[in-house]
Amino acid sequence: MRGSSWVVARVVATLALLPTLLVGATSASADETGTSPRGTVTSSAPYLMPLEPYAGYQPQTTCRRHPKPGVLMLADWLVARGGGYGAITRPCEGSSTSEHKESRAFDWVLDATSETDQALGAALLDELLAPDDTGQPSALARRMGIMYVIWDDQMYAAYDGFVAKRYLSSGCRNRRTCSPTLRHRDHMHLSLTRQGAKGLTSWYAAQAALTVAPPTVAPPT
Repeated sequence: MRGSSWVVARVVATLALLPTLLVGATSASADETGTSPRGTVTSSAPYLMPLEPYAGYQPQTTCRRHPKPGVLMLADWLVARGGGYGAITRPCEGSSTSEHKESRAFDWVLDATSETDQALGAALLDELLAPDDTGQPSALARRMGIMYVIWDDQMYAAYDGFVAKRYLSSGCRNRRTCSPTLRHRDHMHLSLTRQGAKGLTSWYAAQAALTVAPPTVAPPT
């Protein structure tokens, strides 16, 4: 009987610890795959919508000259940090494909030869790719619907887990003869998913909620 009671007690204790063990396992996994190099952790508190999965590649299929609310909101948010306001749209002519032709990409004007702009770019990437306080990696980038980022000869794609990879434009034979624009050294390019460009992912919903004015409360009489 005593042996039976001991077994029951051990099972109950294990079940009580199970949520903690699961959270710890999740955090450990996030630390292995998504820890920010500067120790940055983003907050999950503002979000009522669940965290989006990593986006797949969504190539341009149509031409849209009018930017959707999401890409405009992201552009304003970035320029408020510093840097300049670059292109969103691009003419439809030509056979090349680009999310700019669907008005769901933004070129944040930064200069890779500037220490200040390098710091701005590094800080943004660190924040985008940092885990949140629940241990989920690349949380902000996923909530924004970012499909990929190209900056200073590096590409960070959601469909590759945002792992940094060396980038060379198809219009260049090598980096030495490639222009600063094609190397993305005079701007940071951010492409959004269609849902992100429309402002329908969780980050945009949270921004909209923050801009709603609180109700007016009459002072006590």
